[in-house]
Amino acid sequence: MAGGSGTRLWPLSRRDLPKQIQSFIGDKTLINETVERLLGVMDRKRIYVSTTINYGPKIKKLLPEIPEENIIIEPASRGTTAAFALVIMTIMMRDPEAVVFTIASDHSVTNVEQLHESIYKAFDHVSENPKDIALIGIKPTRPDTGLGYIKTKGILNEEKNIHIVEKFMEKPARELAESYVASGDYYWNTAYYCFKAETLLNAYKDADPEINETVGRYLSSGDISHFMKAPLKNHEIEIIDSSKHRLVMVTGDFNWRDIGSWQGLHEVLSAANGQNLVSNSEMHVDVNSKDCLVLSNGKKLIATVNLDNIVIVDTDDALLVMNKNNSQDVKELTEILKKKGMTDFL
Repeated sequence: MAGGSGTRLWPLSRRDLPKQIQSFIGDKTLINETVERLLGVMDRKRIYVSTTINYGPKIKKLLPEIPEENIIIEPASRGTTAAFALVIMTIMMRDPEAVVFTIASDHSVTNVEQLHESIYKAFDHVSENPKDIALIGIKPTRPDTGLGYIKTKGILNEEKNIHIVEKFMEKPARELAESYVASGDYYWNTAYYCFKAETLLNAYKDADPEINETVGRYLSSGDISHFMKAPLKNHEIEIIDSSKHRLVMVTGDFNWRDIGSWQGLHEVLSAANGQNLVSNSEMHVDVNSKDCLVLSNGKKLIATVNLDNIVIVDTDDALLVMNKNNSQDVKELTEILKKKGMTDFL
């Protein structure tokens, strides 16, 4: 899934250059790293990429090893639900019995073998229980307010560490996140799903028949106006209802980070570098700062003194300075830019 615009990583992630096609961590882009993780599990001919019309040409260029017909392009951005419906319908037309595993293109995973083990467990479960929808959850190590959570309600298979899912909880306030971690019943939601294609489309049909009908009409006619009528629904909270469809969760035993915010990126880079002051530029000098992230294009000197928990991102046309704890508020900044008509900065 590679259609997001990555607004919480503004000003580096932009409308025309989203985070998934940038290299934040190493020499490779996030989407290239994601595809490489999957090659140990499946043949590249069975890997599909879902993205929007804005990013399609760039992604095709980045991933020449993926068959062009496997890059499914949304004609316009209509949110996650429409994107899922489009890619799953496309796959199902090619293989009505397909079992699909979906993965985000903007995450960091360091111990890939454990990820593969979780993927195999999910595939095995869905193959044996084709009406179930399986997810992968991560035991939280801290009360993170920028992530979604999965609440479980008991073990289904203790040997394989598979739980029954009760519900999803979106980005909680700090106090609530702390209670989630303390309870032991909540897991970070990786947004990695495994399901029989037909099962997910049935869940969509139960939630709102207009989803499948509008996307189906677009696929059969090529008329974008049909796709633009697809309901803007929350894929998890409003669609995948655990009271109608059994949801299960495989516990993932791998190091996972969502590169969805500056705080998340700092955690990944800090762990990789072995230091909590992370800078990418020789044009940065510092005295006594800690737990900071400084990213620069290297065109000017950046000097910092005695800072703590700060993010500084300097680009050609924008400078961001923020408290790292407020990483989620960057999206609000981009909304302000829209309202002010300053869309050249987006």
